[in-house]
Amino acid sequence: MAQKAKKPAVASVSPAVPVPPLMPFVAIPPVPGLPYEELTAFGRDTIEAATKSNAAFSAGCEAIGQEVMAYTRTTIEQTSETARALLAARTFEDVVRLQTDLAKRSFEGLVSGSAKLSELGTTLASATLAPWSGRVETVLAQFTKPLAA
Repeated sequence: MAQKAKKPAVASVSPAVPVPPLMPFVAIPPVPGLPYEELTAFGRDTIEAATKSNAAFSAGCEAIGQEVMAYTRTTIEQTSETARALLAARTFEDVVRLQTDLAKRSFEGLVSGSAKLSELGTTLASATLAPWSGRVETVLAQFTKPLAA
């Protein structure tokens, strides 16, 4: 018996559709007026700034994490102490007093914790952006100098 011819899995491209040629490798010309040494120094300084910024960001995130853990630990301890005291309470007035004290301590802890986290966040942002502060001026000075000449 004769076997049927199988259709190709991939449809062939119509000859009417032009295929663009492959892009040849194009070397990027150097920036006029900037020697290679200055460009490599610029790149090295940029990588150094990125590394310092990353280290500051990591340290800041770690400090924030430690502060959140300390706040959580304190809150859990206060809540468990209050729960034990509530189980030992004899009157309704004792229960109300314990709950009121817990609410006051929780609110005060929340306010002080928020202030600490805000301070840590500000420190994190300034420490993370500090290595980049001089880079903008350097970029403008290096890359606009050849245009002005």
